[in-house]
Amino acid sequence: MTVQIVTDSSCCLTKEVAEKAGITVLDLHVEGEGEEQTTSSLSSLELTASYARLMERGGDAGVLALHLSKQLSATYANACVAAGVFDGQVRVLDTKSIGMVLGFAALSAAEVARDGADLDTVVAVAEETLKNSSLWLYVHQLDVLRKGGRLSVGQALLTSTLAIKPILQVTEGKLTLAAKTRTQVKAMDRVVDLVRRLVIDEAVAGKGNPRDVQIAVHHSDAEDQAVDLSARLGEMIEQLNQLEAPTEPPEPRPHSLRRQVRIETWKSLPQVEVSIVSIPEVLQLHVGQGALGVAATLRGTAESATPTEAAADKSAETEEVPDAPETSGANGEKAEDNGAESSDTE
Repeated sequence: MTVQIVTDSSCCLTKEVAEKAGITVLDLHVEGEGEEQTTSSLSSLELTASYARLMERGGDAGVLALHLSKQLSATYANACVAAGVFDGQVRVLDTKSIGMVLGFAALSAAEVARDGADLDTVVAVAEETLKNSSLWLYVHQLDVLRKGGRLSVGQALLTSTLAIKPILQVTEGKLTLAAKTRTQVKAMDRVVDLVRRLVIDEAVAGKGNPRDVQIAVHHSDAEDQAVDLSARLGEMIEQLNQLEAPTEPPEPRPHSLRRQVRIETWKSLPQVEVSIVSIPEVLQLHVGQGALGVAATLRGTAESATPTEAAADKSAETEEVPDAPETSGANGEKAEDNGAESSDTE
């Protein structure tokens, strides 16, 4: 028997991808027509029925439920109520996110489930994926998010008044401001910079064996812009591959003051895969037309450095010139430090 994975339509997985991975996707509700359209969460009754069918399919292996953040929908709370019926055999995670961050977590969990992992292991893999994932979102107008209660009135008014094109991110399940720009072009520049920073950070931390980076470019009826953004990300990765980072710290420079010098070094860059996904209707109603987003996740297990590597890395990041030798007073006693010691300089 295999642990069953279930998520909802906010995960941005296509039907084909979900079916191939053995993931069940439950549709969140869209009600009304035209400008009166609204969305609603899955009820506890619906979720109980769905979990029961999955329990029957997977036997005693159990079910892992990955729904959008509890800060954004009542689905999580309803899922917890539904899971209570099954005496611990249905685990519900607060993903604290949305979009392909959910999709990545569901795919990684389904992969180990197919290999025969038990429920605890499957849950741990999903949690690790969620922890190592990020989501940035660019929207043309924040009014839609404000009306839906996903963004505060103050944030929306501030950005509209100052003509700011904000980049949002999901932090602890809530939409927060990640960066402020003046134009869409600048916003896309900033998104590329954010992904570049993530790739370099993993290259440095990977110590020659970095985890792979998976990127999903989201779009809301803006496929051409998504293709352009995907191409820009590919160009950025290519430029990094052609860049030779120093693998050893430079020779120490003699000076009289203690000095902190940060040197970024890496032995190899992560493998990066970029895909494009459509934002489903249930999310389009909240982000509006033309929205773009980027989700990124790290795949694999981070390997801890050996003591020798850790020591080498520490010396690479920080050069320290020894303090001046202690001096003695007239009576042979050590002179007290009255704040005359030179302070660190940046």
